[in-house]
Amino acid sequence: MAGKTVSLEHLETLLDDTTPFNVLSGDERQQLFEEALLVFYEPGTQILAQGVVPAHPRYLYLVVSGAVQLTDTNSGQLIDRCDEGDVFGHYALLREGPLPYEARAIEPTQCILIPEAAFFRVYRSNRAFAAFFDQDLGAYTGRLRPAHADTVGAQLLLNTPLRALVRKPPIRCSPETSVQAAAQIMRAERVGSILVMDDRQRPVGILTNSDLRDKVVAEGRLPDMPVQALMSTPPITIAADAPLVEGLVLMARHGLHHLVLTEDGTAASPVVGVISGQDMAHVRGHDPVATIKRIEQADTLETLAALQQEAFVLLRQLRRQGVAAIDLLRISTELNDRIVVRTLALVEAQLRAERTDLVVELPWAWMALGSEGRREMSFKTDQDNALIYADPHDEQRARRAAQWFAVLARQANEALEQVGFPRCPADMMASNPRWRQPLGTWKHTFRRWIFSPDEKALLHACIFFDLRALYGAGELVAQLKADLQQAMREARGFLSFMMRNALRNRPPLSFFRRFVLDRSGAQQPGFDIKLRGLMPITDMARVLALEIGYLDTTGTLDRLRMAAERLPEVRQTVYNLQEAYRFLTELRLDHQIRQIEEGQAPDNHIVPEQLSGVQRKVLKVVFTMIQEAQEALAMRYGAHMIRM
Repeated sequence: MAGKTVSLEHLETLLDDTTPFNVLSGDERQQLFEEALLVFYEPGTQILAQGVVPAHPRYLYLVVSGAVQLTDTNSGQLIDRCDEGDVFGHYALLREGPLPYEARAIEPTQCILIPEAAFFRVYRSNRAFAAFFDQDLGAYTGRLRPAHADTVGAQLLLNTPLRALVRKPPIRCSPETSVQAAAQIMRAERVGSILVMDDRQRPVGILTNSDLRDKVVAEGRLPDMPVQALMSTPPITIAADAPLVEGLVLMARHGLHHLVLTEDGTAASPVVGVISGQDMAHVRGHDPVATIKRIEQADTLETLAALQQEAFVLLRQLRRQGVAAIDLLRISTELNDRIVVRTLALVEAQLRAERTDLVVELPWAWMALGSEGRREMSFKTDQDNALIYADPHDEQRARRAAQWFAVLARQANEALEQVGFPRCPADMMASNPRWRQPLGTWKHTFRRWIFSPDEKALLHACIFFDLRALYGAGELVAQLKADLQQAMREARGFLSFMMRNALRNRPPLSFFRRFVLDRSGAQQPGFDIKLRGLMPITDMARVLALEIGYLDTTGTLDRLRMAAERLPEVRQTVYNLQEAYRFLTELRLDHQIRQIEEGQAPDNHIVPEQLSGVQRKVLKVVFTMIQEAQEALAMRYGAHMIRM
């Protein structure tokens, strides 16, 4: 970067139209800018670093041209975007301590740097000028603090390194140690688990109190057998310096009660310690792992329905305690997954017992679609699912399979509705014969959509290409994905059609950056944040993932992350979409939580008048990012040339 002295004359036009500089007298402007510097920043330059106290001399930054993005790098949360006439840096001037955000140029940018001394001379003498910065500082603080936090320092707790929870060095034994000897060690050390280490001091398994109860006592096994016959292996490891929230999500995803902490998160690095779900619950006050255990033990649909409502309460508590919206989605999906899986297991077991005349022994899988398939379920969601089964060997077996899976799917969808998942209004459910097919038929369906795309096929592809196996024979879904991957290599032109579909929903922002509101119906004028904000991002992420052949996971942020790695030419566009997605997810979840707490049914209808000034400003920035991304990717895929 380079700096030079700035004359007041070059600023007059900008300052006359820019708050709060337009309230200053000529003398006050002269005081403010007589020692200011004009500095140029290349795109990607970090102007201010998060987590450090800015060194002297410190400045107020006025953007003359270009754009600067303020981001909480810990959570990925977009705090603000500063365009021409906007200011930043006053947080460091008015508050002591480390800067809570990073400032980075995202375009070729020129900033005027106003020295700290000059800023405070005018700040102390002009009330209107000072009021602007005081109010803006309060708005920033609100954006940096999760909504409805009910515990002082909760966000700091969630970012606490897991190693801080380790109370003692790990208690360990060799694989050849007898179960009785291991139990005696655990009793003497007063711990609930013992780490099993090989001769190179690498963790190869873990033995817990639950293993002793369920695998030894309950099954009448001999206490002199080696622990390697009973241990859980391989142990799930995580980096010792990972934040507490990452451990929380990992435990919930795998249904674990213990995590092994190592220096770099792999079993090959030194072991730091073992922590339990109880350790985390003691710190956090809430334990999703315990909820999952109760779900897995539920033996009636009524119990699962009650647990689903309990999960809602838990998620709201976690949000108040500062869990980031993206992490909350991951935990919410894990809880919902366990409820769905347990529901399906109960339905299948009951049918097998009651309808032995119908049972067909064919591998099958329940597929989650749409937001559930992407692991992005909010508090307003319905069923989107399908069923796939292995190809029958003959026509008679095919008829029997069709009959058996029809009954199974119908009862499964009814049970899921009873548990608390509403039926899909568009009938995108396994009970619909179209979405309950053998593997070969599913392959044919996907290929027909790809090689003969029409409007309905594209809409179906947007839902069904976000699939994942949730219950049953996951290898069937893997085979279907492999065939989809091959088909996409053969029909690259399909991406243009998919991108055209991704342009259907545009952000509700006019040419003059005003919100375009839906004024129909009884609700206050607003817009659907899912339809007009999140869905365009999800649609573009899907197109990018299909281009690079990435089908491992279907989450929007996962897709964007892989696109950024493999497509450097669209990297900045992808980064912008990631920021936009995080902000919109946060806004949507907080909106729905507030509705639930007020006794209303959650929806996606956002009323701008109910948002803070900073939220409205950031929302306009986010919508602009989405518009620019749609334009850039439309050019990339030639979608503007497609006629349907």
